[in-house]
Amino acid sequence: MNRGFGDVLHALCALPQLLVCAVDGAAMVAVVSRLFMAGYGLHACLTAHRLLCRPTLSLVRHHVRPISAIAVPAILTNVATPIGNAYITAALAPYGDSAIAAWAVIGRIIPVACGPLFALTGAVGPILGQNLGGRRYDRLRETVKASLTLTVVYVSVVWAVLALSRNAISSVFGLTAEGQAIVAFFCLFAAGSFIFLGALFVANAAFNNLGAPLLSTAFNWGRATLGTIPLVWLGSHLAGAQGVILGQALGAIAFGVAAMVAAFRLVRKIAASAGDRNPVPEPYPANPELPALSSPHDATAIEP
Repeated sequence: MNRGFGDVLHALCALPQLLVCAVDGAAMVAVVSRLFMAGYGLHACLTAHRLLCRPTLSLVRHHVRPISAIAVPAILTNVATPIGNAYITAALAPYGDSAIAAWAVIGRIIPVACGPLFALTGAVGPILGQNLGGRRYDRLRETVKASLTLTVVYVSVVWAVLALSRNAISSVFGLTAEGQAIVAFFCLFAAGSFIFLGALFVANAAFNNLGAPLLSTAFNWGRATLGTIPLVWLGSHLAGAQGVILGQALGAIAFGVAAMVAAFRLVRKIAASAGDRNPVPEPYPANPELPALSSPHDATAIEP
């Protein structure tokens, strides 16, 4: 909700400021929308949910280690993607303003087209944690499989829509012919790589909620470096700006498959280490015998 309010504010205010102050106005709106998101989040924590308190040294000492065990890998995981995108931007820069503008348009298409996919990774975490606590290891595997299936179906539909409407989408943003060709190439080919990026996101959620956050960090950094730099460099030399987009997509495929394999292995390892892969609750008897009703005379008197 917080992010939604900020995005709505950004969208409502960006166009007037862009018309009045050009690019500087759009930058100012971006800053204001982020300040609004931060302020709204703090307001909700302070007043609505009362989640904040004055920190003390004893509280910090008690909680810093368990929090850092999850927070530090999560922070490192999130830092990887901007670094990979920065390299892609640098690789596209020699091809001129048209390529950079097309990359910016692609960066706006992705959140709109794949928003539910990002929401799925946030929703699957609590489900995995609940089943882990309940020792339902069979459901851990089912949850990962169901999430992967939903990812494949959703991205396939979105990919088909983007591919069929690629010319209309690429012509909306006022791009040059070169920029339109890059956006159309993304919609027709590279958008399908989000099947594997979605698999990576689901695997990261599994790693973070099943006690292996460092695996999430490793796979995200692997995709942002080994899965991006050499393939983007090679694609740039072989096919120009479109090769850059293709190289990024190929890296996502490789690390998405590897992360999903690792996630299923982690689930099997957890089940094997517990010594019980499929605990089944004991069934209730078909005709349970209820104890005979006690008479009021059998009740124990309660002393005042």
